[in-house]
Order: sequence, then C-alpha cells, then structure tokens
Amino acid sequence: MDFFSRGYNALRGEKGQTQSVDTTIQRLSDCLETATLLEDRRAGVLSLKGLVKDWKREVGEMSLPALIKVLRTDYRDVDITKSLLETLIILCTPDEKDPDDAAVAFTDTFLEDPENVTILLDIVEEYDFYIRFSTIKFLAALITNRCKRIQECLLTSPMAITRLVDLLDDKREIIRNEGLLLLIDLTRSNAEVQKMVTFQETFEKLLALIEDQEGISGDIIVQDSLTLMQNLLRYNVSDQVYFRESSCIQQIPGLLGYVGDSDADHIPFSIEDWPEQKIANTVEVLVLIRILAEPDGANTTVNQQVMVQSGILPPMIQLALCSNAPPPVRTEALYALAYVMRDNEATQDQFTKAVVASPPSSLPHQENDELQGNGHPAGAANGPDHHAAGAPHDDMVSHLPPRPAMVSLIAITVNNDPSFTYSYTSRAAAAYAMFSCVDGNHDTQLVITSMMKSPPIDNVNSDYNDRPHSAGSLLLDAIENWELSIHDPYKVWFACAILSHLIKDNEQAKQVASGIVFGEQDHGEEPVPLLHHLVAQLLMSTKNSATNARIPIAYLCLLCVWLYDSPKCVSLFLSESTHVQFMIQEVQSSTNDPIVQGLAAFLLGITYQFNDDPNTPISRENLQAIYSSRVDILNSHMVRLRDSPVIKNALPYSEIVDDHDDGVSLDKSLPMLMLDMDFVEFFKDVHETMQRAIKRKPSSFKPAMPPPPAVDSEELASYKAQIQYLEQKVASLEVQVAKEQERSLALASQVQAMEKEQEDIMVIMGEQDLVSKKYRARLRQLGEQVTDSEEEDEDDSSLV
Repeated sequence: MDFFSRGYNALRGEKGQTQSVDTTIQRLSDCLETATLLEDRRAGVLSLKGLVKDWKREVGEMSLPALIKVLRTDYRDVDITKSLLETLIILCTPDEKDPDDAAVAFTDTFLEDPENVTILLDIVEEYDFYIRFSTIKFLAALITNRCKRIQECLLTSPMAITRLVDLLDDKREIIRNEGLLLLIDLTRSNAEVQKMVTFQETFEKLLALIEDQEGISGDIIVQDSLTLMQNLLRYNVSDQVYFRESSCIQQIPGLLGYVGDSDADHIPFSIEDWPEQKIANTVEVLVLIRILAEPDGANTTVNQQVMVQSGILPPMIQLALCSNAPPPVRTEALYALAYVMRDNEATQDQFTKAVVASPPSSLPHQENDELQGNGHPAGAANGPDHHAAGAPHDDMVSHLPPRPAMVSLIAITVNNDPSFTYSYTSRAAAAYAMFSCVDGNHDTQLVITSMMKSPPIDNVNSDYNDRPHSAGSLLLDAIENWELSIHDPYKVWFACAILSHLIKDNEQAKQVASGIVFGEQDHGEEPVPLLHHLVAQLLMSTKNSATNARIPIAYLCLLCVWLYDSPKCVSLFLSESTHVQFMIQEVQSSTNDPIVQGLAAFLLGITYQFNDDPNTPISRENLQAIYSSRVDILNSHMVRLRDSPVIKNALPYSEIVDDHDDGVSLDKSLPMLMLDMDFVEFFKDVHETMQRAIKRKPSSFKPAMPPPPAVDSEELASYKAQIQYLEQKVASLEVQVAKEQERSLALASQVQAMEKEQEDIMVIMGEQDLVSKKYRARLRQLGEQVTDSEEEDEDDSSLV
C-alpha cells in the first residue's frame, strides 16, 4: 500500500496543505524524472493516471516527456506499463467535444523518436491480456492521429508487421478482434505496408477465420476480415497476384454459397433469411469481387478468368436475379456480375446461356420472430426488393417456366416482374450489368436486337398468366409504350439506354433495328418503322404536361446514338419530312428542359453531318437552307448542354448515390440519373465536331461513294468458279516451282562436290611437283645430267 500513500502525499504541500493541480502535476513529473526506486515511479504514474481524465492538457504538457522516459526504462514491469499505457491512451485519444483538444500534438511528441514505436512493438509481445490489449488500443490511437508517421516507423522495424499480424492468431477473441481493427486502420493507404502484411500469410489466416465463423452467416468479425482483405487488394497489383497464385480466389464462391442443385438445368430461386449482419457480410464479399475485377485493372482479365473457372457465376447470378436478397445485396451482386463480364467475351457468352428460375408469384410465410417492427420480413425493411404487398403467405409458387438470365436482367431493369418491386439502385445496377454483357460483343448485340418482336397473343404458352418474353421483346414493350412510364420514367429510360448499347458502333444491328416495323399489312395497316415510331412516342411525350423530362431525354439519346455515323439511318429518319421541323420546335420551345433542347440540337447536327446516303430524301443543301438561320441557336444549346451539371457530374457505372424510394411506391423523389455515362462520354467526344459541321457548306463535304453495282447470282457464281480455277492453277505452279527449286539445289550440291574434288587433285599435283624438284636437285648434286624434257616438265608443272 506504500505507493498509494506516496501518490496521496504528492497532492499535499510541505505541511499538508492542499496545492494547485499544476503544482501537483509538476511534482509528479519531477518524481518520474528523478526517482530511483521503481515503486516511486509507479506511484507517480498511478497518480497521473488518476488526474489525466480531468486535467488532460495539463498532464500532457507537463508530464508526457517523463511518462515516455518511464515507458522506455520500465516497460518490462507489467504494473507500471499497464498504468502508463492507459494514461497515454487518454492523452492521445481526441475529444470531439473539446475544440482545444491536444491529442494530435501529444501524438506528435510521442512519435518524435521512432524508438518509442519499437518499444510498443516489444510490449505487444507480452502475453498479459491487459498489457497487450492496451498496447493495441494505444497503437490504434496513434494510427488514427498520424497514420503516415506510424507506417514509416513500422517500415523501418524488421519484425514490426510480423508481430502485428501474429495478433490474428491470438486465441482470445477480444485481442484478435482488436488486432484485426488495428490492421484495417494501418493498411488503408500505404502500398508497401499492404505488401508486407500480405506476405505474412494474412489472406490464408483471414479466410480460415471466416470459415471458423461459418462464412457470411458469421458475426462482425467476418465483415472486418473481408474489409482487411479489401484494403490489401484495392489498387495493389502485387497483392492481387499473391491472392490469385495462393488459390485464395477459388474460395470466394464458397463464401457466397449456392442454394439448390448445382447440376440442375437452371439456377433455382433462393429463399433465405437475411439478418443485418449477413447482409453486411455478403455485401463485403461482393465488393471484394469488384475489386478483383475493377475495369481496366492490370490483373482484371486474369482475375476474371480464374473467378469464372472457380464457379463464381452461379452464386452471383442467383443473388442478383433469382433470390429474395435485400436491395443492398442484389445491387452489389449485379455490379459484381457486371465487373466479371465486362470486356470478357467468353464470360459474356456464358452468361447469355444461363437459365434461371422465374420469380415466384408469392413467397413462403416467415415466422413471427423473423418479422421486424414494421411487419416486413427481415431484410425486406432494408429496401424495395420484395414481393408485392398482399401476396399470400403460402408456399413459393411460380406460374412461369425458367427463363434466360438475360431476360431476368432486363426484367429487373424495366421493373417488369409483377410480384416484385425493385429499387432504383438495383435497376441501375442491372442496367450496367446489361451494358457490360453486350458492349463489344457484336454477336450478342445482333441477337438481342433481332429478337425485338412482341410475343404472339396465341402462342403455345397462353396457359400462363404472363406471356413469356424474350430479351428483345421486353425492351420493345418498354420503349414503345411511354405511357407506362408516367409514374416510372426509368422504365423507358433504362430500356432506351440498353438499346443504345446494343446498336452503338454496330451498323448491322442498326440496320436490323431499322427493319423492325409496326402494323400488319395483311390487315390493311401501313407499316411504320421502329425509328419513326420512336419519334412519334417522343412527340406525344413532349405534349403531355405530366411527362417527366427523363422520358424525352431517353428517346433523344437513343436517336442520337442510332443516327450517328449511319447515313442509311439518317436517310430513314429524314424520310418523314415532319421530323426535322419537330426537332427544331423542340430546340426553340422555351418550355422544354434545357437538356431536351440541347439533345435535339445535337441530333439535328448529326443529321446534317451524316446525311451522305445517295438516296436521302432531304439533301444536305436543303438541310442547310433549314438550319442556316438557326445555327447559332443550335450551337448555343449544345454548349449549354456541355456545361450543364448532368454532363459534368455524371456518375460512372450508372450508380445512384442516394436512393430515396422505399420500393413500396414509385411516386417518391427520383434519383439524379439523367444521362448514361457512356452517352456523356460520346457527347463530349463528338459535340464539337457537330458544332463545326453544322456551320460548313454542303460543298465542303466529300461526296458519298456510290454503292457497288448489283451483281446477279449467275454472274457471281461464274466469278467464283473462275477464282477457284485460278487458285488451283496457282497451287499447281507453286508445286512445280518447288520441284525446280529442289532440282537446282541438287545440281548446286553436285557442282560443289566436283569443285571440291578438283581442289584436292590440284593439291596432290602440287605436292608431287615439289617431290620431283627435290629429286632433280639431288641428281644434280650427284653429278647426274637432267634432260631438257625433264626441265620442260618441271616448267609445265610450275605453270600449272
């Protein structure tokens, strides 16, 4: 009890009188600086711990250096270290209620010497619960105040990251959980720290921890584990490579789960309970998938392939298209599905072949303990993706057969399932998933465009309550009936946006769409092309005062994409003479939305720029006569549209930031989604060209190339036969040339051999000549005479 008395005596003066707080704190600080006994220092720390809650600034300003000194000298003493850490935590934890709080300044003082952080890392190895817990809390406070400085200190300490990651192996849940939160705060930004944490087998530890917690059905520790994985993978190429090569991606499908028989011919409808924590955990898994498949990422293509090979599509499709998942889960599942498909034709094709269960007309009854205070099933209160009010609480019933996944995707987008009402966020996500499925895939674009026909009334499926639709017929139904969008303008908006993506940069799809006509000639009706029908729908929508501006905006955006760089479509548009006059009226009407005026002016610019069809009903000269007096007006409206907030603030991926509706009614405020981001980029790229083009004289345009002359089938067959004969002749000559080349090579080798043999003979003759000269010289030395014939032979041999 001696240290208690020492602490108490510090509060009294020399004769027992009470002294001021500043004097007391100063005396305690001096005690910590000068005391030689551990008990005295312990008593001083305990006294300061008791004062710091009420006099935080005073204790920090006068005693922090002394406290740091004691920490560095006595950190191996459990009792004094525990009190020190608790005092330091209070000093470095910001008080939001105090505007003059000095927690950040105290943090800077502590971090002046990196050795202080090293000591904390030594202390964290102490197994004592309170010591380890307090050290983690103090490190967390330091990271909150000065994350970058802490990261720098940790990077210079060899074992720092290892010790922190080892906290995940602590069997005490509180320590493990606090260590996990510490790592989350530490890995939010620094890529080097992320790499060092990753290479401590952190992914493997986290996935094992999630498995121990029963996956997405686990508690908040699952959510925190997934958050840490996201921190390590987001924008970090090397960590993604490690995650992929360590076979961690293969475990993601198991985290999502799959309800039903995986070998069935279609993906079944999933009915699950959705408590709040399961919703949060599932969303985190789906966000993880989006990080791995981030558009234009360095590892995106490889990650997409590995995820698809691991079986990620079925559980994602089930969550997105055929489940009772609440809106946050459905929305994230749709975006994750979009990311996995984007710019990956193989995955796009795999999705188009998928078949899913049609939504049931009613959902099974849920027990009372699963109902929340508002009477909706758990999860349904979280948003609008639930069955329509008044549905009977009996077994799940579906009156429709399974349908292609593409049909379900479009049905969500245009809100076409009678038993479900989808949130705007889910519908926007479904639209983006549709864009990702068709963009760059001309075959899929052409197939869906060719299916834009209403199902026959007397089809074989007439026994069903609702006639089955194709993907194209769903779009056509939404586009041609704008009246159905009076209370839900996004019905036609999303449908027009999808059709824009189907025909963009695909002239063949544009021609197929242009060939769609309304009206049966057999019944005396005049056929009306779909393009003309859209303009008529646009005209009627602008005349109705109840029409939301999003409806004419949708039609105008679609028409702009349709006519751009397509002279034949421009010619079809101009074949109805009233279209140009109607567009001019829309531009000049002061009651119109400025976006509508700008888009109408943009469309008129496109008709002038691409009016190159030789059979156009209105020549460019005639259009100039109409536009010439209105050029400044048209350009000013295009500039106004360019500078408008809808262009500048357009969000990527069709995201809706604030979804106000609750899903039960569509009469509430609409989200601020006016233009598709792809259209915004398209407009930014070409609007200046349209502004310049509309000022040009018709003579400045290059004349259109005449179409090639028609060739009858017999003449074409004759040409093909002649080409085939010439190809055979060329092949025969190529064979002869090859033979001749082989023959010439053989002759060349023979000549080469003969030349080599001749060289050998010459060498032998030279050697013989030398020998004969030697013998003759020897004969002369011996006094023998050499005849003239022998000399001549010698001369002849020398010449040779």
